[in-house]
Amino acid sequence: MTAPVRAALARVAEFLAGLSDAEVAALAEGRARLAVLPAAGPPRAPAEAPESASPEDVERAHAALAAMARRDEGRAYLSTWTARELRALAARAGLRGVAGLRKSELVDRIVDRTIGFRLDSTAIRRR
Repeated sequence: MTAPVRAALARVAEFLAGLSDAEVAALAEGRARLAVLPAAGPPRAPAEAPESASPEDVERAHAALAAMARRDEGRAYLSTWTARELRALAARAGLRGVAGLRKSELVDRIVDRTIGFRLDSTAIRRR
């Protein structure tokens, strides 16, 4: 086992040790999952939305949305973003034709493209 693998496993073990028994059980049963986020920092809380979204902010937000399990989490996360920032994030998510959308419509489209798509795909695979 290489040193980076050992270091990563130690970090995962440290993280798991801080979880409740119910959270560990959810992971073990596949009802929860771990996600890898960019090392530039943790996802921003909604109150910390930037005045203009840098490429790093957009990447962090995209990764954070990819790790979320519910649409309402994504909506709350994006609630303080400006329409300009949301358009940058929409472009990162591959959405087109968003220039004339209102902020709430942008949030819904981004959440549907990121979180909703994954949830819908998972539900279809389980049928």
